[in-house]
Amino acid sequence: MKPRLKINLLLRAVIRGVNIGYAAAPVATDDKLPVLAVDMGDGCAISVIDFYRGHLKSGMPATAAYWTDTPPVNSSLGDFGINFECNANQRSGDAANLYGAKWDARRKQWTPNYENSKEQRLAAPASRIYQLRSKNSTGFLRTTDQINGDESQRVRFYKFCLFHAEKAVCGDGQSRRLTDPSGDYLPYIMRVLQSVEFIDSPDASSRAPKPWSTSSDSVTPPTTAAKSSPPPKPSVMPGGAWPARAIS
Repeated sequence: MKPRLKINLLLRAVIRGVNIGYAAAPVATDDKLPVLAVDMGDGCAISVIDFYRGHLKSGMPATAAYWTDTPPVNSSLGDFGINFECNANQRSGDAANLYGAKWDARRKQWTPNYENSKEQRLAAPASRIYQLRSKNSTGFLRTTDQINGDESQRVRFYKFCLFHAEKAVCGDGQSRRLTDPSGDYLPYIMRVLQSVEFIDSPDASSRAPKPWSTSSDSVTPPTTAAKSSPPPKPSVMPGGAWPARAIS
């Protein structure tokens, strides 16, 4: 192969690699990313790695939200955000049931929870559950596709819970329109959830904005923040998380 031709082919390969990387997810230039923290009250103080230059605030008792000014990917859903709700005085099984899951002691994993056989028959084929693991919590995220209404407007719903000691942080929302697979927020939602850390120590908690604060601060993470990388594909989740088959 002629040297000039070889160089041109190498350049094309590099360019293609860069395009693919940027198409998959934004790439940060810093080795360390900021960490946002919030105190929702009831002993629920959490932090998240701010992968997408967002905000984390608590506006009402026992709740908080993470959102961005610019969505991490173009989506017909519009704004990108994750709602958190503190469940500090509720058994983990009860909280999980409310958010569509139950613990399977034999399989040692979360499985979908259905209110009755009719819901199971209709929702099971359209549902999927993922095992979640963050720095100091475990939990699940369940997705369910809308099966009625205008097909062009149907969406994929999600619900999640993360459990730490006797506390749980849960939430729900929409991850994509079914007609817009390229605008799927799920990998980005997963990435944020897997960065959640419950703050137990008094020193760490004091750095989080107090309940229902109107401001959000970046704090220095207790350990080195993870390097920026493309968000995980939902089919294979990092950190010990994996999709579980929907039980029918």
